[in-house]
Amino acid sequence: MKKRWLAVLARVRSARIFAVSFAALLLAVPAFAQTTGNSPWENAVNVLQQAFTSTIARGLSLVAIVVSGLTFAFARSRAILPIQSTS
Repeated sequence: MKKRWLAVLARVRSARIFAVSFAALLLAVPAFAQTTGNSPWENAVNVLQQAFTSTIARGLSLVAIVVSGLTFAFARSRAILPIQSTS
């Protein structure tokens, strides 16, 4: 009697595992359907990619390089002061 009960429990456990796995696969189908390019995140990434690779972005990066170079070239160099003790 005990062996039959253990066999029934094993079948119930395997049926439960199968049902949970099947439900998880059914719930995952809509998530895979969103990868067709209609995602708002993909649209935002495409807009940013176009913004960073356009001619305006290249011009702005060139201006930033020139301004930082001029700032570095004409910046005053301060002398390092010795540490003064408070005692």
